[in-house]
Amino acid sequence: MEKENQITIALIDDHEGLRISLQNFLEYSNFKVVLGAANGQEAIDNLQIQEVLPDICILDINMPLMDGYQTAKELAESYPEIKILVFSSLDNKKSIIEMLSLGVRGYVLKGSAPEKLKKAVIKLDQGEYYFSETISKTALSYLAENQNFH
Repeated sequence: MEKENQITIALIDDHEGLRISLQNFLEYSNFKVVLGAANGQEAIDNLQIQEVLPDICILDINMPLMDGYQTAKELAESYPEIKILVFSSLDNKKSIIEMLSLGVRGYVLKGSAPEKLKKAVIKLDQGEYYFSETISKTALSYLAENQNFH
């Protein structure tokens, strides 16, 4: 299966309006949204029947049925090739560290400029990490201490 140059994305967030807005922005930015889901369970179920797996999964933390933590764990175990980018309003140390320990490679706060999300997607696709400024100190110190650079 040949990979096109276009970065493919899964959007997992329980706010439908936000998902639609994000999809419009991302597709306008020349990314391709191949999956949208309101929670982790819906996303995992849909990934099992996807013809094309996404390169990047943009994941909220607070969701019903299966939250972002459970979803990140399941994605890391079942689809290690998908890079996970957290898109959440949670900026506490516990949430950041928990997500990083699950293999997340990026963390952007909701309310950030849309260009930051676009930049994060590109960085993750290139195999790099990306964190919002307020997250980066906690994230980088955690990664350095744990030498958890995948």
